[in-house]
Amino acid sequence: MHRVVIIGHGPAGHRLAERLGTAEDTRVTVVGARPEGPYDPGLGLAALTTELPLDLLALPEHDQRVRTVAARAVSLDRAHRVVLTEDGGRHPYDTVVLATGAHREHPDVPGVYEVGGRPAAGVWHVDSPRDCVGVRTALTAGAAVAVFGADLPAVESAHALAVRGHHVTLVHQDARLMSGDLDPGASAAVARRLREVGVEQRGGAVPVELLSGQLVLREGEPVPAEALLLSTGTRPNTELALEAGLEVGETGVRVDGHLRSSDPRVHAIGSCAAASGTERCTLSAARRQAETLAEILTTSPERRYRHTEIVRARGDGLDLVALGPVELLAGNTAGVDHVAFSDPRRHRYARLALSGDRLLAANLVGLREAGAELSRVHEAGSPVPSNRFAPLFGIAAAGGAVSETVLCHCNNVSETALRTAFRQGARDVAALAAATRATTGCGSCADDVRRLCAALQRDRISEVTEDSDVPSEEDAA
Repeated sequence: MHRVVIIGHGPAGHRLAERLGTAEDTRVTVVGARPEGPYDPGLGLAALTTELPLDLLALPEHDQRVRTVAARAVSLDRAHRVVLTEDGGRHPYDTVVLATGAHREHPDVPGVYEVGGRPAAGVWHVDSPRDCVGVRTALTAGAAVAVFGADLPAVESAHALAVRGHHVTLVHQDARLMSGDLDPGASAAVARRLREVGVEQRGGAVPVELLSGQLVLREGEPVPAEALLLSTGTRPNTELALEAGLEVGETGVRVDGHLRSSDPRVHAIGSCAAASGTERCTLSAARRQAETLAEILTTSPERRYRHTEIVRARGDGLDLVALGPVELLAGNTAGVDHVAFSDPRRHRYARLALSGDRLLAANLVGLREAGAELSRVHEAGSPVPSNRFAPLFGIAAAGGAVSETVLCHCNNVSETALRTAFRQGARDVAALAAATRATTGCGSCADDVRRLCAALQRDRISEVTEDSDVPSEEDAA
């Protein structure tokens, strides 16, 4: 019996335990499991904008063969191959997997945190589904909300709250939005979209204090803030790895293509791992790492993890996809050609970096179908059509057709697959997720799946009504 101990129970650790839980001759122990179970961070935005209760944000329970231990791991004894927990427990392993995630970087702004590090009243974190439910229930109609950050979660949250009718100000210290993912043209297109829905933007602004009802800046007028949402970055949790003597870099525990650390019995996945070619780990990448490692540990030991950088925005009306390293879009890399398209009036923008028929990087704003198609091409490593504008406007390649609409790119779930699952009895979003795994990756497809489910439910009601026997006045009497 192969003993696998997973340290950490976030999205990466949960997915790995899920995959290994049904494997033969494998005994799985999850250390650091939360008593209430982990939440799906991919559904945080849905919790912020819809009446989604907290219990529906929980990830599914594990197979009974997976043992969970709530105690925190305090030491990794590599010499004796045992994980020690704070309750005095000893958990021997043949393979141990670090899935310890990352911790938030707290902005040094007086008034934002209380003594002990707890957020002050009215301060929330956008990466916490529990906080998203809390801020949704706490805000009154038309409340003034400040969002501090320039990354994707900050942009998504500001957009969603503005669409919901709140007065939103997006405050950030950067020169432009999402500079780590977007080139200047794409960043400007996103900024225009935010302005259209009413988000005020205060770029290059430095908060100096949070007072009652307002965020004070170093320069300029204070920002009204009945609530303050934070999205200020994270740092990998590598303390356990460092104490165990493993090789650790700036972005996490160093791992090879098999997701092995400097100790071949110790693997690392998710936000605490520094996989080759990974500057940071998105939610979908963390889950792909977990799935790859599950194969390596069970059926395919020669399998290697191939990192594909894909960033997608969630939220109705915020159609944004970033593929590959943004540096390749700058236009000064030898051997790289570029295709660009801009339609400022309709908030549409695209820039592609190509080498021959291979897509190296892309930014797309306001081009949903193109984003879906190019995400598929990028993830599969497929060639782009000889007509390089074809993917941007849905033009079929010569002799072929544009691929079937994929709604969930993390799990490659098509609209047809969802319709089939609905016909087979999966009649709500939770059931569709269980049947197809749609929405269980990054969560960017949640709104699309919800709309499709509602449409299918309406169609079903119409069919039932039309096919039912309606009693006549005489029969009903």
